[in-house]
Amino acid sequence: MNRTDRLYALVEELRAVSPRFRSARELAAGFEVSVRTVERDISALQQSGVPVYAEPGRRGSYAFDKSVSLPPLNFTSAEAAAVAAALERAGDHPLAF
Repeated sequence: MNRTDRLYALVEELRAVSPRFRSARELAAGFEVSVRTVERDISALQQSGVPVYAEPGRRGSYAFDKSVSLPPLNFTSAEAAAVAAALERAGDHPLAF
């Protein structure tokens, strides 16, 4: 798994278990990388503005702040068709196709 895929997967893993924490050791085992790699990846995510926060200490771990993220949207096929039709009729609107 390349780094970009791993960063995305880390966010999704932390989002899935939020508000619970995952340790760097658990994440490293799950992604088959070193603990240090997980720490670097989490640092990169934090620096880019992803709301991952750490619980400090010897048994420290990481969690995703679910309050700043939207849940995924799940449309039925009829709802998706309605959205597409509405966007098509938007004309010169920035969201038009």
